[in-house]
Amino acid sequence: MLFKNPCCRFLLALAIVCTGCSKNFAVSVDDLARTLPMPKTLDDDYSRQDYGICKISVMNVREEPAYEAEMGTQMLMGAICWIIDRRDGWSMISTPDGYIAWVTDASLHYTDYGGAMSWKAAPRLVVTAHYTPLLSEPRSGSDIVRDAVRGCIVAKTGRKGSYYQCRLPDGEQAYIAARDVADCREYFEAQHPAGTDIVADAKRYMGVPYMWGGTSIKAVDCSGLTQRVYMDCGILLPRNASQQARSGDEVDISAGWDKLQPGDLLFFGRPRDDGTWRIYHVAIYIGDGQIIHSAAGKVHTASCVRGRANYYRGCENIVAARRILGSEESGKAVWSICNNGWYF
Repeated sequence: MLFKNPCCRFLLALAIVCTGCSKNFAVSVDDLARTLPMPKTLDDDYSRQDYGICKISVMNVREEPAYEAEMGTQMLMGAICWIIDRRDGWSMISTPDGYIAWVTDASLHYTDYGGAMSWKAAPRLVVTAHYTPLLSEPRSGSDIVRDAVRGCIVAKTGRKGSYYQCRLPDGEQAYIAARDVADCREYFEAQHPAGTDIVADAKRYMGVPYMWGGTSIKAVDCSGLTQRVYMDCGILLPRNASQQARSGDEVDISAGWDKLQPGDLLFFGRPRDDGTWRIYHVAIYIGDGQIIHSAAGKVHTASCVRGRANYYRGCENIVAARRILGSEESGKAVWSICNNGWYF
């Protein structure tokens, strides 16, 4: 299997560099084995000819080609991935953020480089509502073709009244309520978020269930929430908390919270015997010593200040903070969606 070779793991370790970190954060072996440096565009590697486009609302991406295998992440409808290998109804893929894992063949539309480029070039719509049905007719109550969630992307082919006619990644036609979508390019080009925008978006996920590997409104884990919120606001982050701890710029919290701004990421860790830190959790700072995160069953707010009613004891393990905003396209593992070749 890919990356069993120790030399490959060494090269990947070199590719994941921590710049400006005051602590020595260790990337786990699993992170190294399952993550590639994210390519800037689809054609960064011309030897890769096979692509897939997610054709269901939320596609579960598993660590091994089996339904009982651990789910590592998710992809949403309309996202493009590389096909690395295929085996017995499963495909090993690389997601736009470089995550390597397995998905069922039934959840992908298979295409080549030309097909992937055509999908990107088509007029597209992005879902902005939490949930919306894709319907067989442009009227409420018609048969549901598929479901869609916030962040799903479909191709726009026309409009009938209060519905858009759309084409799904596998070519199936459907209708979607105009109130639940926005023009994909216009939406992402309009995203110039401030920290307060990040916080406001995060609060849209309040109460969403915690699920390991989740990255959608249906369920999220801690780093799935941070990645999804920033993507809603036009910014792509790496998938795992240990990788996000290397993104953006360090914020000095050695003397308290004074230098933190809303939207900054706080990282929770525990020391290893070798002196490195294992990052196990991430939260979004919302101001006044408060955080929002996915933990203890759902997305909720909590306080990092002892004595407050909603104090979260885990805050005793906060070891680092990173500022994401302002780091786009600066080599700090923060990418603008509009300038990312996997989406535009």
